Amino acid sequence: MKVRTISPQEFRERRKRLAEIYRRAYRGLEAYAYTSSWEVRSYLRWLYRGDPEMFLVAYEGGEPVGFISGHRYWHDRQLGEVGNIHELVVDPDFQGMGIGKALLSEALRRFSGDHGKVMLWVGEGNEKARKLYLKLGFREVGRAGVWIKMVKELEGTWTEGSS
Repeated sequence: MKVRTISPQEFRERRKRLAEIYRRAYRGLEAYAYTSSWEVRSYLRWLYRGDPEMFLVAYEGGEPVGFISGHRYWHDRQLGEVGNIHELVVDPDFQGMGIGKALLSEALRRFSGDHGKVMLWVGEGNEKARKLYLKLGFREVGRAGVWIKMVKELEGTWTEGSS
């Protein structure tokens, strides 16, 4: 398995597969997801354009099987400037193989040079994701409706080209 950023052209070429992975990963968790094809495509474009260096795709056998997306420079009212993870999805056929952990670990490594903290929001009923985040050192720090805010303290430095 390989985790890497993708070019704008590759994003356009792979967007359909990425949307399929997103929809498959959120089956049974639709309360936390975009569900129409248009919304999913628009959301993926927003994620990619927001910080292309933080849109990481996991490949198995040359095909995308998961992705993570975030912004290195995000302002949170309570935390100030932080790294923010917007999305982490792995195709259900590839879950349990360490792909989500690999994507998250690489994203955290890249965030580490920019801020001392990274945050994310996770749906309260998304037990698999919450378990993974807790295992990797995130802690729950707040709630908004069905969403749980989680934060992780970071250390170390990443510089472009060090991946």
